[in-house]
Amino acid sequence: MTTISRSARCLALDATAVTLCAALADRGVPAVLLKGPGLAHHLGLLGRRTYSDIDLLVAPGSFDLAQRLLAGLGWHSPLPDDPTAYERPWHLPGSVVLAVDLHRGFHGVDDRETFWAELHASAEPLPLAGGTVPVPGPAATALLVALHAAVPGDSTKPRADLERALAVFPDETWRAAAGLAERTDAATLFAVGLRSVPGGAERAAALDLIRPASTALWLRARRGSSVAFGLARLGELPTTRARLGYLARRLWPTAVEMRHTVPLARRGRHGLLLARALRFGRHVGRVPRAVPELRRAARRIAEEAASGGRPVAGVPPRDAGRRSAALALVRVVRRDGLPAVRTAAWTARAVRLLRRQLPRRSLDAVRLPPPPAVAGGHRHVVLAVLRRTGANCIERSLVLQRWYGSQRVARTLVIGVTTPSEGFRAHAWLDGDTDAERESMVELTRRPTPPDWLAGDGRAPSRVG
Repeated sequence: MTTISRSARCLALDATAVTLCAALADRGVPAVLLKGPGLAHHLGLLGRRTYSDIDLLVAPGSFDLAQRLLAGLGWHSPLPDDPTAYERPWHLPGSVVLAVDLHRGFHGVDDRETFWAELHASAEPLPLAGGTVPVPGPAATALLVALHAAVPGDSTKPRADLERALAVFPDETWRAAAGLAERTDAATLFAVGLRSVPGGAERAAALDLIRPASTALWLRARRGSSVAFGLARLGELPTTRARLGYLARRLWPTAVEMRHTVPLARRGRHGLLLARALRFGRHVGRVPRAVPELRRAARRIAEEAASGGRPVAGVPPRDAGRRSAALALVRVVRRDGLPAVRTAAWTARAVRLLRRQLPRRSLDAVRLPPPPAVAGGHRHVVLAVLRRTGANCIERSLVLQRWYGSQRVARTLVIGVTTPSEGFRAHAWLDGDTDAERESMVELTRRPTPPDWLAGDGRAPSRVG
């Protein structure tokens, strides 16, 4: 879409916003125009910041009436109304399809009634497209920008808006935004959003905002993978019923949701089934990569909490592992002699390589160099270095799978999770090993030893498990 067409679309959206606000007000349903031109006005970007839809906030009690009014004006929604959702999209067919997100809340806001009352009371009139629309005031705009930055999706614009807002709004505006976040039960996501950019982290520290210990929020603010976020969110839900419902929605969305977001699902019943199967397989296939991401997030949260909320002083985990590996090498030399040093060095290097690869690659794309020829009798050395480097279960299992492969022993790596009723935990192990934790696990996926990890000396590999 060219700059001219984007500008023309924004003009059409502005005119539509004025028309809809007037139509709703005539029926006793006041509305506030969120983001869009109001945000551009407060950030000093009016006429330069483009947008693709209209976000209208109405009182939660007026949401159903507002929906009926939109339907009466020719708008339709591609999704069924979900009372738990804070918004619902509406489209107006035509040569240029216009989109409105009708809000009764906002993500991260738990008290929708207070949120509406606060934003409506502090709204300011903005001249727009020959009319006037109410838009949030500066403090409410700062809150919205931070909340949006906490859940940026695939767009870079929310973080850019936050950086601009931090440069534009004075200290008193951010203090007022923090107070508004407290009154609307949005303080958690407000703090997460602010800390998603460096300048915001400093602002959050100056405001003495809480540092949430939620793994899901930590991953969301740092653009963690959707599967890692989903697993974290699953583990943080309070009841078994909530977990089962969340898991069902993630793995098996409704037909309407699938057809709205996936073109393949619109090709009849078989297209819908295929789209669902591909979605399920894609999510399951990404679990091995998401598990170490989840563990790293939990570790970083613990480190930040231990440091009093400041960036953790010292060295990253892999550097700490390097020092522990050095200590292990000294002990190996004393007990097993110099030949075992090569095995210990290989193990430490393998752990470092995994910590670089697992966040960026799928499990099948992980590559490890072969162990030295002398490593066959040094399993205890491998295990000792794994302990010293603090290798997690999947790192340990992959290193051992590679070591066994060099001995012509094919071992299957297994990843399992606990049932929702026991709270979410994930674990990896090699099939055939004695592992107390595996007893409570439900197998999720199995990964055989890659053929190129088995030594090519002409002998058939043996299998365990």
